[in-house]
Amino acid sequence: MSAPQFDLNALYETARRLTPLQQRLLQSLKDKGPGLLLELAVRALEFPEEVQGPLRELQTMGLVETQSVAGGQFGAELFTLTAPGERVLQVSNDPSFQRAPVVADAALSAAHEARRQEAELLRQMGDVAKEAGDLAKALEYYEKALEITRELSAATGGSK
Repeated sequence: MSAPQFDLNALYETARRLTPLQQRLLQSLKDKGPGLLLELAVRALEFPEEVQGPLRELQTMGLVETQSVAGGQFGAELFTLTAPGERVLQVSNDPSFQRAPVVADAALSAAHEARRQEAELLRQMGDVAKEAGDLAKALEYYEKALEITRELSAATGGSK
């Protein structure tokens, strides 16, 4: 039987969404094994109520699973790292992944700058067409520039 295959892009996206606390919880489950809520809180140096929500989110994502235990005075659920959780942790600990957001941000900035320059060029071409008396062509250039400017504004969450 072969090991299960995981979509690398999905792993990267999941790893990117992890909070530092969630990453510490996953790491403690990998390093020290399954644990009750109180044990995991101690491992993460947090209060149990601060750990409970992030653990539930990890459970919803399928990165941890729980097993009911009877008679536990410190909780009735034993949290365990799943195979996808281990893969996500492996990806998030990979040095190339930790550098990836910087590379991705640089690529995104370069693409954003190229689109901004395109919008500026279209505005200038609109000005030239207007000066030449071709108002229909000027309007066409201005509308294209406006469309790109709105697109860039929406992508960055700001307004121009």
